This record gives sequence, C-alpha cells and structure tokens, in this order.
Amino acid sequence: MKTSSGAVVPVAWYLLNLLLLPFVGFAVLLCVYLLSENASPLRKLHAKAAVCMSLLGAALIGGGVAVFWLVFGNSGDFWTSAIVWSIVLHTSFVLWGMIALAQAIGDKPPYFPRRFS
Repeated sequence: MKTSSGAVVPVAWYLLNLLLLPFVGFAVLLCVYLLSENASPLRKLHAKAAVCMSLLGAALIGGGVAVFWLVFGNSGDFWTSAIVWSIVLHTSFVLWGMIALAQAIGDKPPYFPRRFS
C-alpha cells in the first residue's frame, strides 16, 4: 500500500480560504506552508503554489478594484466594474484550486505556477 504524500491538505485549505473560511483558511494554509520543511516534496510544491496563488489572487483582485476606484470614483461604473472583476477573478482562482486538487489527488505537481514544479 502506497503512503499518501499529503499534497491534498494545502490545496484543501486554499479552497476553504476561497469558499468557506476566508482569512482563517489562509492563516492555516500559511502555517501548513511554513511547517512543511519535513513534508514530502509534492506537499511542499502544492503548499508553495497555494500560498503563491492566494497572494496573487488577493493582489490582483484588490489592485483591480483600486484601479477602478481611481478611474471611476464612487459611481455606478465603479461598482459594476469592481463586482464583475472580482467575480471573474475569484471564479478563476477557484477553478485553479479545483485543478490543483485533482493534481494533488493524483500525486502530480501543480500545473500553475509552473516554475515551482
């Protein structure tokens, strides 16, 4: 019987951060990443990729909303643009998490970001 690499754990916390437990999920994911020095190489890869994608997602969503605020001010155009931007990016990052979860279950490295593989 093959032992588990544990790669599912960081990806599960990534998805929990996005879908159910914002901030708490990221705090646990960060702890999983920081405490993964003795973990399997595959778990390290998935933990690093999940933290990277969490930070990238927060920066892209927050930065995009900030740009819309600077361009449109507090107007209907701002709210429309910010909501559409946030929904599209959030959905994209959830889909990345689903693909990463499939990869982790199959004991494969994450597809994105490729430089971590």
